[in-house]
Amino acid sequence: MLCLAASCNTSQALPVCTIAAGGNLSFGSVVALASTPDQTTNSGTSFWVNCSAEVTNAPSLYSTTTPRALLSGANSIPLMLSTHSPGGPELPFSSPGMPLDLLRDGSAETVVLYAKIQAIHFRNLPSGSYAATLSLTLEY
Repeated sequence: MLCLAASCNTSQALPVCTIAAGGNLSFGSVVALASTPDQTTNSGTSFWVNCSAEVTNAPSLYSTTTPRALLSGANSIPLMLSTHSPGGPELPFSSPGMPLDLLRDGSAETVVLYAKIQAIHFRNLPSGSYAATLSLTLEY
């Protein structure tokens, strides 16, 4: 590079990952009978991650949200999260997170988040709306 006087400008691309917010998990209506199995759901295609080619390490995901549970007043239902499948390896609570298999080429890629609640945890609870807000951290 040749610079004359103070006219030398250099630019370097920075490693960047962006997330399209708005991923939702919904178990819908669950009838808690003795025969009701564990319930699972996933975020479908509403959760996107876009990493530039300059990102050299595989991005990873974790959630420090505790308790990881659906809440309705004083009642709670423990919730398991995974990026592999319902009941798969649980998403970590801290760094290092669960590695994501992304191309890192600047295109938006779907990341599916799976959730599972075990029947043993909701069978004796009163009916109602149970909800939670989870925060995810993407490391790269």
